[in-house]
Amino acid sequence: MSVKTSIKSERALAISILEEILDTGAYANIALRKALADTELDSRSRAFVTELVNETLRNLLLIDHVLNKFSKSTPVNEMKPFIRGVLRISVCQIRHMGKIPPHAAVNEAVLLTRAFGFENLTGFVNGVLRAIQRDKTPTPSNPQLKYSYPKWLYKHLVKNLGETGALEFCENSHYPAPVVILTNTYKTTVEQLIQSLDAQGVEATPVPSLSCSESPTPFLKLRHMGDISKLTAFKDGLFFVMDTGAIRAVDALKVKQGQTIIDVCAAPGGKSFAMAFQMGNIGKILSYDIYPHRVELIRQTSKRLGLSMITPTVKDALIYDPALDGIADAVLIDAPCTGFGIIRKHPELKYTRTPKDISILAEKQLKMMEVASRYVKQGGLLVYCTCTIGNEENMDNVNKFLDNHPNFILNYSEQIWPSQTTDGFFVAQFIHLQ
Repeated sequence: MSVKTSIKSERALAISILEEILDTGAYANIALRKALADTELDSRSRAFVTELVNETLRNLLLIDHVLNKFSKSTPVNEMKPFIRGVLRISVCQIRHMGKIPPHAAVNEAVLLTRAFGFENLTGFVNGVLRAIQRDKTPTPSNPQLKYSYPKWLYKHLVKNLGETGALEFCENSHYPAPVVILTNTYKTTVEQLIQSLDAQGVEATPVPSLSCSESPTPFLKLRHMGDISKLTAFKDGLFFVMDTGAIRAVDALKVKQGQTIIDVCAAPGGKSFAMAFQMGNIGKILSYDIYPHRVELIRQTSKRLGLSMITPTVKDALIYDPALDGIADAVLIDAPCTGFGIIRKHPELKYTRTPKDISILAEKQLKMMEVASRYVKQGGLLVYCTCTIGNEENMDNVNKFLDNHPNFILNYSEQIWPSQTTDGFFVAQFIHLQ
């Protein structure tokens, strides 16, 4: 039974959103934004739905493991979809959201089951959840289960990182990421932005940047901000949301005022904006994306940030454009990838990605490198980056590209691992020989 997003119940809405994510492969943040836009829930309720959806996704396989232990007659995969959803979010509240009293989670589950026409299953739901509430069995120590990774994905991590590295990856990717913003240094200073946010009751704390720049870090971690888009500082274009690790790809471009830069997979635009800040809005940045609505998002954000040097355009990074041949001082390929480095922000990727995605995306990434390299001037830079881990999408592609392009040399590459302060990224910088 599908729950319509017009239903105002917080838990019913969470079930509906989870169903969409897991059934269609939708991104959690997009599904949440779309569903919440159709409701009249207040900010507290919106925050609860968001946390409930994300925590359920972070712990989904462990939740199903617990459910199967106490519902032996009906395994999770044989349950009615709505009942499965009720039980999943309820176990999440009991086991993973300490601020929800367990008895309240059970009572709400029974009421919801009855309200949606499953009166005959209220006893089943109540019995399973009461048993789980009483259970004191420790969380399994097996990291694959403890952190809810499908077996194939955990093996992929071990293959690329080793047992210790895979465990550290899972631990660092398991907890919610803080909200981090990049100061629009073209319009303001870090100190002025902190004062502006403080005036609206937002706690803003400078955080270390991975940038090699010697200037004070322009990154701030926010707390108590509510709906970020409603802040005056947001509307005035004084910042945008960006992970600290993403700046390494921007640094690798070595941008200077007056240059022409191409960003071939630019949406939602963060790296283009960061480049424009560093260039003082002097020069030209050609920001491309294949989807018109994402290009429009770059255009709108550029306007909000007061940036005139960015030209957002619909363009397919896989199709060569002879008009761009050799025009760019630097080209950035922020390639579409499996995204395993940003699992702490997108836990749904653990379940919506498949092994086949790795090879499909790696092939597409290499093609993008081949096309984009033709836009780089002699002596210019080509920067390839992903937000994933694994050789197939990273160093293997770098080596394949070098084998077929002797006119480029690899200056350096780096893998940034997920931590409590940054997502995971891979960056490689090539120089076009003169």
